[in-house]
Amino acid sequence: MIIPSHRSQQTLPRTLQSLEVAAKGLEVEIIVIDDADGRGPSWARNRGLDRAKGEIIFFCDADDTVRPDFFRRLLEIMQESKADIAISSFSIAPLKRDYNFSRREDVMAFALPAFFGYSFDDVRRWNLGGSLSARREFGSVCRCAFRRDFLERNAIRFDERIRLYEDGLFMAECVALAGGTASTRECLYDYTPAEGGNMAAGMNSRRHWDYKFLALEFRKRINEATGGVVWRFCEASCVFSALEMMSLWRRAGLTFAEFREGLARYAGDESVASAIRRFPLSIRHPLTALAVLFLRGVARFHG
Repeated sequence: MIIPSHRSQQTLPRTLQSLEVAAKGLEVEIIVIDDADGRGPSWARNRGLDRAKGEIIFFCDADDTVRPDFFRRLLEIMQESKADIAISSFSIAPLKRDYNFSRREDVMAFALPAFFGYSFDDVRRWNLGGSLSARREFGSVCRCAFRRDFLERNAIRFDERIRLYEDGLFMAECVALAGGTASTRECLYDYTPAEGGNMAAGMNSRRHWDYKFLALEFRKRINEATGGVVWRFCEASCVFSALEMMSLWRRAGLTFAEFREGLARYAGDESVASAIRRFPLSIRHPLTALAVLFLRGVARFHG
């Protein structure tokens, strides 16, 4: 169990107490990484992965708690399934479906779309009046168990440049490369929202702006690693990121020149420009359609 800890003296004892209860009768190594300098959860979790010796890897945040059956249930379903990843529900995000797949083809068809982003199929469903996020799952690593040999074999680590949504990208990479997944809809992890936490501090900041470029780099890297089969699951996400940049730049404290240069660089990327051109438009969402038409002009001019 790997726990990044940054100024968590008040909450960490409660976290450790819940882990002790859940670990009763099991052999569990608890690794707390003190991130005193604030280098971020990606840095801390990677240091924990470097130290870990166990067969199964878990993550927990220093202000959350686990349910008494947390370890036992995830270990049981991993043992039964031989899966690379096991996923549970947690307090703020129950799983929307089961993810018990023993073939990579099924993982790619049914699990990956839930964790890798928004596709044009999602947009078309939205254009017909459905929910854009109907199949999307919350990509937290803290409700999961991972086989350490799977992580090592695929050299999967957190990108230490990323300090916002970092666990979602880690989770997406794991699902993209997994040979099998398993799940339980039982709630095994209790998330505690923290004021001023990493997520809250990063929203509407330059860190959020920079994340758009790092996420694009990540998506292209994983697409290449999987032979070009996963891009379709995140094409719409890239367009939504460009749309968000159009309103984010002021809140992130950028100058207009920085905004203009950044949007041109993002929308002018060959893969993003292609997605912008093919994004399904609808009169149900007129403001989105107008903004995408504007982006098409930006992409055409700078592509």
